[in-house]
Amino acid sequence: MLYDAVQRNLELRFGSRRSPYICTSMSTANRPADQEAELTYSKAAKAELSRDYDVAFRLYVKSAELYLHLSRTWNDNFSVQAGKWKASAAKALERAEKIKAFVDKRKTSSQHDATSTVNTSGVSTILTPVGIDHFSPQEQSFVLKKGASINGLYFPLWDQSVSQMIQIPYEDPDGPPKLSPEQAKVSPVWRHVPPIRTIHARHEILPQEILQHVVTDCSVCASISVCLEHARRFNSNLARDAVFCGVKRGLRTDSDEMLQSDGRYDIKILFNGGWRRVLVDDQLPYHPVNGMLMCMSVLPPRSDPTAAPALWPSILEKGYMKLMGGYDFPGSNSSIDLHAIAGWIPEHIEIKGSSFEREKTWERVAEGFARGHCVLTLGTGVNPYITWEDVDLLSSHSYAVIDVKESDDGRILTILDTWVNPNHEKQFQEPRALQVPWLDVLNVFDGIYLSWDTSLWENQLTFHGMWKRKGQDETTIRHTSLRFAKRSPRVEEEILVLLTRHVTDSSRTMDYISLKVQLEDDMEGRSNFLDQTTIAARGTYTNSTHVLVRTKVLSSMPSGVLSIFASYDGDGTEVGYTLSAYATSDFDISWDETPSSPPFTKKIEGILTSKNAGGNCTYPTFMANPQYHLQMHPERGSASTVGRSKAKVALILQTSRDTPVNISLVYSQGGRIDELVENELLASSGAYSYGMAQVRKDISRNSISNLFTQIISQFKAAGDSTVILSAFEPHHMGPYTLRVESSLPFDLRPIPQEGAGMYAKVVRGTWTRDNAGGGPTSERYSKNPIFEIDIPVLTQFKIRLQLIRPFTPTSLNITIFPASPDDALRRHITTSGAYNDAISGVATPQLSLAAGKYLAVPSTYNPGVEAGFQLLVYTSVAGIQVREKTLR
Repeated sequence: MLYDAVQRNLELRFGSRRSPYICTSMSTANRPADQEAELTYSKAAKAELSRDYDVAFRLYVKSAELYLHLSRTWNDNFSVQAGKWKASAAKALERAEKIKAFVDKRKTSSQHDATSTVNTSGVSTILTPVGIDHFSPQEQSFVLKKGASINGLYFPLWDQSVSQMIQIPYEDPDGPPKLSPEQAKVSPVWRHVPPIRTIHARHEILPQEILQHVVTDCSVCASISVCLEHARRFNSNLARDAVFCGVKRGLRTDSDEMLQSDGRYDIKILFNGGWRRVLVDDQLPYHPVNGMLMCMSVLPPRSDPTAAPALWPSILEKGYMKLMGGYDFPGSNSSIDLHAIAGWIPEHIEIKGSSFEREKTWERVAEGFARGHCVLTLGTGVNPYITWEDVDLLSSHSYAVIDVKESDDGRILTILDTWVNPNHEKQFQEPRALQVPWLDVLNVFDGIYLSWDTSLWENQLTFHGMWKRKGQDETTIRHTSLRFAKRSPRVEEEILVLLTRHVTDSSRTMDYISLKVQLEDDMEGRSNFLDQTTIAARGTYTNSTHVLVRTKVLSSMPSGVLSIFASYDGDGTEVGYTLSAYATSDFDISWDETPSSPPFTKKIEGILTSKNAGGNCTYPTFMANPQYHLQMHPERGSASTVGRSKAKVALILQTSRDTPVNISLVYSQGGRIDELVENELLASSGAYSYGMAQVRKDISRNSISNLFTQIISQFKAAGDSTVILSAFEPHHMGPYTLRVESSLPFDLRPIPQEGAGMYAKVVRGTWTRDNAGGGPTSERYSKNPIFEIDIPVLTQFKIRLQLIRPFTPTSLNITIFPASPDDALRRHITTSGAYNDAISGVATPQLSLAAGKYLAVPSTYNPGVEAGFQLLVYTSVAGIQVREKTLR
């Protein structure tokens, strides 16, 4: 039933119940939405009376969505109105269901009763599917609301009202966050923080005063430490601004400690696409014997060791740990934590990565730190034995950087270690500050975690979307376009795109994401031929929740489009994500909210196996890769466009996240390509990229190059090309999906492999010093290895010669002779042609051979070439015998 299906869909999209935390009042903001719903329903009714059932159907569904969305924004004072909105939604869906049933009945009647005299003039009998506008406020709100359920708890958006009906002193109804194993060992007790209402002198917390007691949340401690250093240098409040308290929410005192009149703290965290409210009480875990805090703590101020230490960092940590599922959360990195706490842009630089640039990175880090534009931490690798100048460092640990300077002594980073050894006798230990040279940093640490101030980019956009794995609706690659235009044409700046995966269970570690951002001009298949033999440094999959891509826009590009591909690999059925775009004031940026859908599409699914996974073009097996004949056609009914049509074609190949793949489009007559030749390459996806490759190309049906003969020009004009799908190595195997989109009609057919449907036999041999006789012009041609082929009955026959390990270009030939009693090599029957150094080898044409014996002579052009080779023999009948023969 349409009613039930649409109702379930709307319930899923807008929620079937509301959280007890939410208490939204009726405001004037709802009135236009109410009027819009009524107006939409009225338009639907008029369209139905006019028998325009297609329009009526879509408008009824739209009005139902609006009514149901309104019903989700009520509080207890407006339950009656909410009930009316739900009833109106049900009424609209009922009308849509009746229209669909009526139209289906008309279509069935017309198909089964050709003699029907029913007048259907003016009646629309086709209903356009109702699409979803992913940029609509309702859809954006849906994704954000779905992201409120985190680790089994509900965390509303910050701007949603929260019920003031709480007990004083406040006790968190969700209970305290789960303790880590290190904390649980000492059986800590939860105690209310003593109320501190006035402090005569404000105390500035130094990063050296932060102590870490839980090893798994090192990134949080490092994040707060760098925020404190930034506050000391630039008078900011990055971490402190996340904590709110007092009866009047949102107000904070000017003292070091915030007013606590009811024991409740509201922590403001950017998570799952929006700023969320995390409620905690003022209870913290204390050691049952010595009374020491068993969470992040702050040393007493050095100026007054008897003063009570500040507690807001401990409260902030508690709120973040509640959101992340407890103090035993599986760890993160500081840039991700700072994104949540302060909203700054996270960037991870892999020091050991192939694309790491030492000098450029230093310049960015030193300048950004000095100006207060960024803060940073360092991360160690998994090696359990990490030391620097006899100082032991923890593995997989975050270290705060509190100073970056360059002087006559060199480039130095001041690194802070806040970890407290639980076996240490002293209750309060001073954190260690290490002065580490830049070159030592690059040798000791694995990653640099930067966080950038978002105010550097005046223009910012956000989009919330959803990856789905549900039957037919499997969309794990989302394509979004970002349009940009420069205000200053000579400017050469970067546009940043950040992908954030939404988290519902922080213990999941097998969810992977990838972000690929390309200028559409770079997607036109114009790539360096050398890219066909390399793997792209960007676009790899990661189980991190954030991926940042910087794209430089050259001064020669006044405007353009960034094509953004956000990919997901995991077992989640519905996973939310957020795309954030950042640009300076030199740009105007906007999402392309109405992308055009290609009129012609086709999807093909296949599997790379040991038989067809040929690797990149440096392998002789490249020819075995899956290939498809792509044939473009002019628009139907437009004879005048024949020969002049230009098709906008997009090819998207998707594989598993650990398989680097490439798409190549080659000029052809629709036949199989043995070897990739640069001047025949029509388009390519470029360097091999993990999980996905895509290319877009305008294919002109009369594109003629002066470099080709008239014959080649003829098949190019016919719109024929060969699509080659390949993984980087032959051992990369697994399922793949190819999707082709075009503005013109096309055919896409698989091209059979060489020898398809025939019996295949592989015979190996070797050219040695004694038998490498060279070509026919050499007097030693008959000394080459000779193989006798015994054919029992008439058969179709083809043979290919390949080097087993091509190392240098070697020209080859294979020739077939009839056998004779004296073993003389007389006139040949067939040959592979002129000597050729193709990596795929050389092959004879397919032909018919009668029953009898034949001699196959594999040879190199130059004598004396020592190498192993193989013969691939294809026949249409079984029982063919091939053996090496020694001539008398």
